[in-house]
Amino acid sequence: MTASAIIALCAARGLRLAPAGDGVHVSGPKAIRDELREVVRQHKTELVGLLRAQRQEEVSRVWAAAYGRLECQFGSGLDTSDGIAQPVVNAWNDAETDAEHLSAEYVAGKVQRADFEAALSAWEAAVMRAMECRATCSDCGTRAVVLVTTDYGSKFCRACLRPAPLNSPPKGRAHA
Repeated sequence: MTASAIIALCAARGLRLAPAGDGVHVSGPKAIRDELREVVRQHKTELVGLLRAQRQEEVSRVWAAAYGRLECQFGSGLDTSDGIAQPVVNAWNDAETDAEHLSAEYVAGKVQRADFEAALSAWEAAVMRAMECRATCSDCGTRAVVLVTTDYGSKFCRACLRPAPLNSPPKGRAHA
């Protein structure tokens, strides 16, 4: 029996398999878990490899979607930190490092998907803050001074304190 056939059999019987370090975590009804325990144990190495590969594909799709959302909003300038204050860039880099680390931990079965997703959301928020800092106030021309309020998401210039329209980085292609 192949690893993919075992995963399909377990899924058909209401079990969920997940990598857990060097082992496999099986969740679902106890009677069925007991019934398939030996099959899972015999093919543990192949199952761990396949489950990790599936998670890696999932992580790649989630990262691609995150990049896609940001590129739709800000264009393709996500690879440069020109015009952004160093503390903001540092926060962006730290959040990205954390998200990459938790991505690897999720693939290895050491953390839950929610932990990985929270780290990726924090990275997206850091990128959003950094890209907002690139905006220029159309009234006073001040650059890298944008403040986004938390109440209604209104944007204000810190220099002139006016809710003037801000010239943000060029928008990317329309979201399909």
